[in-house]
Amino acid sequence: MRGALATSAERPSPDRLSRTVPLKWYLVGLAVGTLLPVVVFAGIVLARLAEEERSELLAELEQDARALTGSLDREMAASVRALQALGESDRLDRGDLAAFQEEAQRVLRTEPSWLRIHLLSTDGHQLVNTRFGLGPNLPPDLDPESLRQAVDSGRPEVGTLFRMRDGERWAFSMRVPVVRNGEVRYVLSALTTPEAIRDLLGEHVSSHPEWTRTVLDRRAVVAGRTSESGGALGQPAPAALITNLGAAPEGVFRNASPSGERTYVAFSRSSLSGWACAVTIPADALDGAARRSLLAIAGTGLVLLLVSAAGALWMSRRLSRGIASAAASADALAHGGRPGPTRSSIAELRHLGAALEGSAELLRAREEERDQHLAQAQALRREAEDANRTKDEFLAMLGHELRNPLAPIFTALSVAELRGQPPTAEHAVIRRQVEHLARLVDDLLDVSRITRGAVELRLGRIEIAPVVDRAVEMAAPLLELRRHHLKVEVPEDGLAVLGDEVRLAQVVSNLLTNAARYTPPGGHIRVQAEGEGERVALSVTDDGVGLAPELLGRVFEPFVQGPRTADRRESGLGIGLTLVRHLVELHGGGAQARSEGPGKGSTFTVWLPRAPQDAPPAPPRDARRPRPTATPLRILVVDDNPDAAELLTSLLTAVGHDVLMAHDGPGALAAIRGFTPDVAVLDIGLPVMDGYELAARIRE
Repeated sequence: MRGALATSAERPSPDRLSRTVPLKWYLVGLAVGTLLPVVVFAGIVLARLAEEERSELLAELEQDARALTGSLDREMAASVRALQALGESDRLDRGDLAAFQEEAQRVLRTEPSWLRIHLLSTDGHQLVNTRFGLGPNLPPDLDPESLRQAVDSGRPEVGTLFRMRDGERWAFSMRVPVVRNGEVRYVLSALTTPEAIRDLLGEHVSSHPEWTRTVLDRRAVVAGRTSESGGALGQPAPAALITNLGAAPEGVFRNASPSGERTYVAFSRSSLSGWACAVTIPADALDGAARRSLLAIAGTGLVLLLVSAAGALWMSRRLSRGIASAAASADALAHGGRPGPTRSSIAELRHLGAALEGSAELLRAREEERDQHLAQAQALRREAEDANRTKDEFLAMLGHELRNPLAPIFTALSVAELRGQPPTAEHAVIRRQVEHLARLVDDLLDVSRITRGAVELRLGRIEIAPVVDRAVEMAAPLLELRRHHLKVEVPEDGLAVLGDEVRLAQVVSNLLTNAARYTPPGGHIRVQAEGEGERVALSVTDDGVGLAPELLGRVFEPFVQGPRTADRRESGLGIGLTLVRHLVELHGGGAQARSEGPGKGSTFTVWLPRAPQDAPPAPPRDARRPRPTATPLRILVVDDNPDAAELLTSLLTAVGHDVLMAHDGPGALAAIRGFTPDVAVLDIGLPVMDGYELAARIRE
């Protein structure tokens, strides 16, 4: 390359090259200057380790609160099971309360944490009290709220802490409803003192005795604490703890005690009783050591940073000049200029400058080549777009032009039938072939509409069954002609989709027609439909010629057809399946073809989304079709095609109407001066004035 070579004037002399120093030695010096910050990195790692240790301790704090809650649940669950076993006593069924009291006394002796056992009615009256006995004069219960909850829920409940009648001791109740025949008959209660909770807390003091553990009832009142339990019992929990208990079943948060001491609090709420356990640790125990380590590391790091910065500054002065020169060359290259010579004592930077000059020459050559290729690609793309647009316009024009001669032929056959001419085999052949040609023309027009985005769907909630029935009716002549055995397995209801009934019938009819064409006479065709979650799948399966693997991926493309066979009396243009795919995609669905190979049949499946339950039904297609009338009408027929105009006039005259014919707009306006038509049938593409203008003039 021209830019990769240096002239004799630009090439450095051997003496100057001998004085250059390889870049690696500069990097070695730079590494020495940057080695000191590695110490800072080590300090960061140590701080990170301290933070991880703190996180592990917080996790252990939360785990301790969770374990304490689990122990509390086990104790309360054991008491509940004991009460439930007592509640199964048959003495209650017999109403023998005295015998039940004796049994309760025996159970009470086995539960050292219980003060007494109560049996209460659902309205709160004590019936049995292991301390006061029986009778209507028993004192009222001191925790009516938990009693009401047990009656309402029919499940065991644990009450809240309350003072006993002596005003000194604290207690709480565990309630178990006694259910008979699905109805709560009694509530069995065990009165328990917080001493049992204190014993439970003592079991957890062995690990981390400096931690403070607290048990709270469902109102967040202290029921037990490992320190200052006497003064704290019955006191509400700190506001921050109450707030966090209401927000989540468990967690860890930072708090400040009333004395100002910062603490971490882990809590866990019991799903069985609604009680909660909290574990508190001073914040300094977690944060103090890490904070002191970080301060020491920060001071050391600052000193090291100043030292390394001074060394790096001295080293960078020698590097910056060469790098700046290379950067200027690169910047010039980026802006399309020619890089200048790189002035540096570093050999690698000198070589970099020479490489940039060579790159500039190569880049300019590549840009010229790219511009040429881009211009060619754009020209080819415009040609392809023009060819595709011309093809679409030709198909649309071809479809419309082919329809013009078809209409007179159909009309001529209808006129012959109305005149009573006996049908002949030739007439049947003409009608059948014209109908086939009309289907081909309709397919061409549909492809043109889809290409231009002119297909309008009249969507509504419809069942698949009537769509399939309509499609079978449309494909019946071809199926009967080839003596196929058709089997339809479609439920009458339950498979509603949001779609256009006519277009979906066209989809199924095209699939049936395709199966009939590629299945030998006497073959079997099956139509199935079933729900698949949020969509409906409809498949058409045949035992015909099948599809080769290379054709499966292209079968829905326009004008792609399978191999033609000698027994195919009906042929198409290869656009039926293309219409299937496009129409199904317009409905928000998809289509797929499957075949095990040639001679093994094929299956075509389409998927459609299910219709919502509140979707409106499909509008009727024939809502605006005029009904036949027996009253003769005055009809104006205007068409510049003489054959079409005369045959339509003959047809309308044959059925009893008074018909006036014209071939252009001015002639029609002149003719109706003495003839006021009831109906006007106008061709749109008329000479002089089109059908729209003529219609407006007639209305005037």
